[in-house]
Amino acid sequence: MTDPKSLLTAIESASRVANTNLFTTIIDKAVGFRLSKWAAEGEVRKKIIHDEYEKAKDNGIIGMQYIEYMRSTENLINIAVKSTKYIDERKPNDIKIDNDFFWNTIDHAKTVSNEEMQELIAKIIAGEYNKPGTYSMRTLQTLKMLGKSELELFEKVCVLCINDYMIPEQIFFNSESYFNQIDLEGIHYGIFQELQTLGLILPNTMSQEISNLDKKKVLVRYFDKRMIFEALTNNFNIRFPGFYELSTIGKQISEHLNPKYNPMYFQWLNENFKISNYKLVDSQQIKK
Repeated sequence: MTDPKSLLTAIESASRVANTNLFTTIIDKAVGFRLSKWAAEGEVRKKIIHDEYEKAKDNGIIGMQYIEYMRSTENLINIAVKSTKYIDERKPNDIKIDNDFFWNTIDHAKTVSNEEMQELIAKIIAGEYNKPGTYSMRTLQTLKMLGKSELELFEKVCVLCINDYMIPEQIFFNSESYFNQIDLEGIHYGIFQELQTLGLILPNTMSQEISNLDKKKVLVRYFDKRMIFEALTNNFNIRFPGFYELSTIGKQISEHLNPKYNPMYFQWLNENFKISNYKLVDSQQIKK
């Protein structure tokens, strides 16, 4: 529960970065006072916050509303401070009054107390600030449905992505599947379907065929590792096996997560990932 001490700690932290464009043009307006003035006005404002909190504790619904205001202010300030690590301070504030995504995300930030979710919201606020129009209102609706547990599960599922966005279908349906060989800390097809329902992963499997008139080798990336395939026949068209694709929103959010390279999964890919008419000729997993 928010109390004066935690709110004052947040404000103190904000005062160190409060001369940035984000604060002077947006956050100060959202909280109702200039955080850059904290050093000069701190003692007066500390007393006001303490006095108002003490009155609020015994003032029924109105008091609860003030305490809720304290909590939402603390959340917003903490997220704004986190976002300064990602803001490009070389550019001016180009956020327009009709940028519904940005202003609604600022409002949503007031409701987010979990540290991991705050970090994600901070990165997204910074991304939209740096390049207005990056995100859509659908992204915000998905964020509102995400909690800490869903975010952690999605980060684990992102471990399975090759080429940044493709998850091989056979992981789930092959009898010798990855999930039968390796424990991925609670990830299973039911969890995968839950993430699809949240809109992070497209609901249906896809296939992809690419013309390869130049007869180039095929590169498949997994983190900083690679597998290289070359054609076995004169048919150089590249037909990837079925895969699930991260949605646009899933891709946007995954950019701000930190999935960890899994060497056992890369081994599984070397043994199981096939491209029709192509053979694996080079991989950092293959022993020379």
